[in-house]
Amino acid sequence: MCSDIGTTSRVCAMYSFTGILFTLFVGVLLSTQPEFISGIEDVGEAKINAFGAMGMFIATFALSVFGLVRTSRNEKEDEAGEYQLSGMGNTEYAASRCD
Repeated sequence: MCSDIGTTSRVCAMYSFTGILFTLFVGVLLSTQPEFISGIEDVGEAKINAFGAMGMFIATFALSVFGLVRTSRNEKEDEAGEYQLSGMGNTEYAASRCD
C-alpha cells in the first residue's frame, strides 16, 4: 500500500491534518469549557498537553508536505527524461502508399 514516499506522505498528511483538527478542538474546549470533559484533574496541564500534541501533528504534517513536494519534483524530472518516440508505424517507414 505505502510502497513509495509519495503515497506514505499523502497518508501521513491526511492523518496529521485530522489530528491537528482534533487536538485543536480538544485544546479550545479545555480552554473555554473544561467542565464538559470529565476525568481531568489538572486542566492547565491537559491544555498544555493537547496543544503540545497539536504541535507534533503540525510537525508531521510539515514533513509530509515536504515529502510530497520532493516526490512531485522527482516525478516531473523522470517524466521529462523518459521522452521516447512512438513505436507505431516504424515498419511502414519509407514504404510507398501506392503498393
